[in-house]
Amino acid sequence: MKPTTIDHPFRIIKLEYNSEAPLSAFEQEALEKYIDLHNNCQAYNQVLTKLLNYYSTTGKTLQQLQAIFDNLQNEYLLLTPMLHYLQEGDPLTENEIESIDESERVCYDTQPLLTQLHNFNHSYDAYYDGLRAAETECAGTEQQQEKLEKQFDEFNDNYFNIIIRDYARMEIDSASLDEDFDNFRGAFCDMTGLADKLYDVRAEFLDSHIQLHNKIAELDKGIVALFSAINGESNSSSNPN
Repeated sequence: MKPTTIDHPFRIIKLEYNSEAPLSAFEQEALEKYIDLHNNCQAYNQVLTKLLNYYSTTGKTLQQLQAIFDNLQNEYLLLTPMLHYLQEGDPLTENEIESIDESERVCYDTQPLLTQLHNFNHSYDAYYDGLRAAETECAGTEQQQEKLEKQFDEFNDNYFNIIIRDYARMEIDSASLDEDFDNFRGAFCDMTGLADKLYDVRAEFLDSHIQLHNKIAELDKGIVALFSAINGESNSSSNPN
């Protein structure tokens, strides 16, 4: 027997050949397909690892984004009395304002809100670009796994079974191939377990993302209403003319 080892990044392939004779064309083709299947598994493993790392670590980014959102919301809450006054009150004329002592006047500055809004939008856009790319890639993992499962079946039917059946005419030792292919399938099953872990981590992350997204949507309504009231749009929209 001639031991043959292929140090593949996905797993080490260990086979034995019956002699020093060259492989037949069929066996050479089978070996190439076997290595290609390892290549595809390695590519899939890299995708899963990258996505698992993304969803595991981006939670920290989400926490930072939540802190920036809290600052934005706080600035908005400081201005809500002005919103209530503009929506429910009867705005004073310039003469009425001038008649009020300056020490009794209350002034609202919208610039801090605008600054926090700019900071949040900038941070959120960068965060969302990464999330959108990850979600797009994650959406293809199920199809990628199904494709690999089909390729395993094709190799089993078109090459493995033939080598096992016609072992007496083959240079590749059937027992070594049987053992290695079994180990290969075990490694693939372990990788599907990694996919299951990815989906669990992603689901937990998306729960937090959706909570923040809902808060953003609610605050957005308030900010739009505030600046609409400042610009007098609420009054004009209620005017039938």
